[in-house]
Amino acid sequence: MYPKNIMEVFASPKNLVKLLKRDLQFNQFCVEEHLKKDDTLVLDSKNEFFYMLESGYLKETYTDILNIQFHLIVKPPHFPIFATTEEEMPESISLTALTDVRWWKIDFQFFKKVLYAEDPRSYVVLHNLLFVKSRLYELVVKDRMEAADRIYYTLLQLLDISLVTGKNRAEFPRFLDYTLLAELASTSRSYTVTLLGELRDKGILVTHKKPWKLEDIAALQALLFKEK
Repeated sequence: MYPKNIMEVFASPKNLVKLLKRDLQFNQFCVEEHLKKDDTLVLDSKNEFFYMLESGYLKETYTDILNIQFHLIVKPPHFPIFATTEEEMPESISLTALTDVRWWKIDFQFFKKVLYAEDPRSYVVLHNLLFVKSRLYELVVKDRMEAADRIYYTLLQLLDISLVTGKNRAEFPRFLDYTLLAELASTSRSYTVTLLGELRDKGILVTHKKPWKLEDIAALQALLFKEK
């Protein structure tokens, strides 16, 4: 068993940059880049770089061999791309900046070399595997839900990156809109608009201007967990 807090500190962007800079080739293989909101980078299985997110939010979209898409929101300290083996890279992945983003673009072979030397306990890999495990669990859970429940569940998930404004209230990030919510919940945009209209009528949600506000967290939870 590994202490989670130790893995989180070790795998933080700040600590990883410090470890990478110990290598004299750091400037040759590591470049800090900035993305503007709505910038998109499309990668394939031949990608040779590791991207370490320092600040901002990304939408990560995987497209599998059946052309089915999966959408995730990624924030620091998690990594938008972290293949534990060279064969793991998906056929297609796109990264879209939901806000202004700052990350390090790192040559994968260089990153692997530094990890071999500086991370003998594989804390960085284990930390990423825990993140992937939790995301896969969430995708499986949502896949078993009806469309309405997927939207409720996704809204509650987004509380993790929302601003708490009261005991039972929260303010969603400004980048949340109908299209993004529909993608995250694997539903159509038209159905999402209709369902959120019902939440507005019940006084649970306010969406007439950005940022959206959740006025009654408990009521939304009750809708998700009500007996079917």
